[in-house]
Order: sequence, then C-alpha cells, then structure tokens
Amino acid sequence: MRTECSVVRDLLPLYVEDMVNPETAQFVSDHLKECSECHSEFESLKNGVPLSMVENKPAAETANSKPFKKMMKRMNRQFYSIAYAAIIFLIFLGFGWTAGNNLMYNSLIMPIVGIFGYYVFKWKAFYKVLVLLLLIDLSVFAFQLVEIGFVDTLMWTMLYAIFVLVGVAIAFLLYYAFRKEEKK
Repeated sequence: MRTECSVVRDLLPLYVEDMVNPETAQFVSDHLKECSECHSEFESLKNGVPLSMVENKPAAETANSKPFKKMMKRMNRQFYSIAYAAIIFLIFLGFGWTAGNNLMYNSLIMPIVGIFGYYVFKWKAFYKVLVLLLLIDLSVFAFQLVEIGFVDTLMWTMLYAIFVLVGVAIAFLLYYAFRKEEKK
C-alpha cells in the first residue's frame, strides 16, 4: 500500500461525511478515480460497512496472547491461594473468638468465609466450605485451642455453617445477577 493510499484511507470517513476542506476533498476524489482499492473502501463506507472491518486482518495481540494467558493463569492461581488461606484464617479467627468477647463478629466473618468459598470452589462451596469448617472446628477442639466442650463445638459449628451458607448464597446470587446483566 502506498503512502498516498494510507493517507486517503485515513481521510475517507471524514470525506464520506463531507467534513474535509475543499482542497482535501479534491485530493481524495482525484485519488479515488485512480485507485480501485481505495474506491472500493469508499463505496463500502458509503454503504455503512468499512472493508477494514470485513477483511480478515491478523490481530496484533495474537503474538502476545500466550504469555498474557500464562501470566493471567499464574495470577489467578495466586489469588485462589490467597483466598483459600483467607478462608482458613477467618475460620480459625472466628472460632477463636467464640469463647471471647468478640463472638458477635462471627456473624460478619462467616458469611465472608462463604463468599470466599464460592469464589474458590464455585458451586461446590455448598459442601466443601462446610467440610472445611467442620474439620477446622474439630481440630480446634482436639488441640484444645478454645476451652469449650465437644457438644458446644458442634453447636457453634452448625450455627457458623448457617452463616457460611448465607455467604455462599449471597455470592451465588450476585454472580447470577451480574451474569444475567452481561447477557443483555
């Protein structure tokens, strides 16, 4: 493609809309009489579809897509690891506060555990986070990290499981709502 052609193709949208000065319009019309490629581009622009949109041009980012995908996969894996660690930390924190004055914070912590759980496990969060909660709570009891009895441990675990399920449900409903919004 000649330099003159690239200049004319840049000016064609303005020329079609009659937004160029008379000298430029004369230059473009003279070039269109000589160049069949630019004239076909002009005709397609007049009809509303530029040829550059129809032609199969290789995307510039295809060369970089593999490293980009690899980097995004690594970042996603790191974020999942952080979210998983946050789930475990928050469960330990919440159960540690069970016997103390900060008991009421668990009504905020456990739904957050459910939200992180939904992000990490998706629909499997309904049972995986609950199993994780049960295992951590039983290990807290087994190692006597909190001084409460076995029945109390199970009671608190069931109560926290309800809060966790509320968090999972909130995360699922938000995902469902925003997914529906994207489809429109």
